[in-house]
Amino acid sequence: MVDRLKSLLELYQKDPKDSFVAYGIALEYISLEKHKKAEKYLTSILQSNPDYVPAYMQLAQIKEKLNNFDEAADLYRKGIKAAKEQGDTHTANEMEGFLNELE
Repeated sequence: MVDRLKSLLELYQKDPKDSFVAYGIALEYISLEKHKKAEKYLTSILQSNPDYVPAYMQLAQIKEKLNNFDEAADLYRKGIKAAKEQGDTHTANEMEGFLNELE
């Protein structure tokens, strides 16, 4: 896992705008329970690529773990909107379920 993270970080240094690589780094940090580091990459993705739907869900789940429920709900809402705009009803429904559990 550390080798994979190291490889992803090297790729990221070459192209920090690559949302796919940044997302992979965030997932690696999540699996290592380094939520603040994962949060940094997910936030960066959404700033440069607001249509990257999976980042909304992962970041919202981190916010939940950190007891930032209002931020999590806001992220789920934005993610649901982005998913619906892309025709991704499965992910939109999944996030709606998570949002309903928060409210």
